[in-house]
Amino acid sequence: MKRLKIIIVILTLLEPSLVHALSIVYSFRITQITRQPIVPETENKPSSTSLLWFNYFQKTRCFGIRENYTGGLATYIRNFRKQYFFRADFAVGKAHQTIKKIETSNVIEPDDFLFTVGKNIMKTDCGRVSVAGLIGIPTHSVFTLQRVGFGNGQPGIGAQIDGLYNLSDKIDVLGGVRYNYFIPRTAFNNQDEKYTFTVGSIADFLIGLQTSNNIGHGIEGGYAARWGFGAKATPRIIVLEDASYMRNNFYLVYKYTFLTEKVAHRLLLNISYGFDSKPKDLGYNAVMVFASWGIAF
Repeated sequence: MKRLKIIIVILTLLEPSLVHALSIVYSFRITQITRQPIVPETENKPSSTSLLWFNYFQKTRCFGIRENYTGGLATYIRNFRKQYFFRADFAVGKAHQTIKKIETSNVIEPDDFLFTVGKNIMKTDCGRVSVAGLIGIPTHSVFTLQRVGFGNGQPGIGAQIDGLYNLSDKIDVLGGVRYNYFIPRTAFNNQDEKYTFTVGSIADFLIGLQTSNNIGHGIEGGYAARWGFGAKATPRIIVLEDASYMRNNFYLVYKYTFLTEKVAHRLLLNISYGFDSKPKDLGYNAVMVFASWGIAF
């Protein structure tokens, strides 16, 4: 009984930090890394696909909350009419949480379906710029007010712009911005009280450098930032008004590319470190690793 009371108190204090579920399909950094053409020649190939395994660990700076997410992501990209592209992402993951070494959640759930349609609005020998629209479709109910989980569980709409510039013969600079809004949906808390709830909006920014070599070994490194804001519920939940956050991420990716007769292959190995600038006291520190194998055909 004493442990139960401690958990209830901690969850109450940390509710602003816990309302944002982890969603891999909405990770702007993963999207930008996996959408780059495997080699320039593959831009003329209509289809590419990749499978990605990830392990994501984060912990709060106090209260002893630890969360671990593991799973896989599948991506399909189709290029058409030269300047247009379509992308579909889907993931499944296991969410595990402990508070003061006491297990509070251990579930396996699907992520949202995310569909992206974009256009290359500018393409030259020095680089390219693309714009895209995004639609996210939930695959399960909203569990955010009850526990940690995998996937937002809410319809999402968004837009992004990204680009790449050849800084030199050996180095490219790349970057982009993205905004997503999540449409309110019915949710229940642990007391079975009904709410109309949304995690609000997320905005992403990324900038990085990568080696320009097409075949063989390469690296990419950069910085990504995410802002979450606008979480709210009806009837009103006061603590949600302070649930905005900002997370910083520094990442490094190793790439190995090779060609066979009809297919281009690319291996990606990634590691990143993230920390919350807001909230400072109840924020998270996080580490993520992933491995991906992609082909263009």
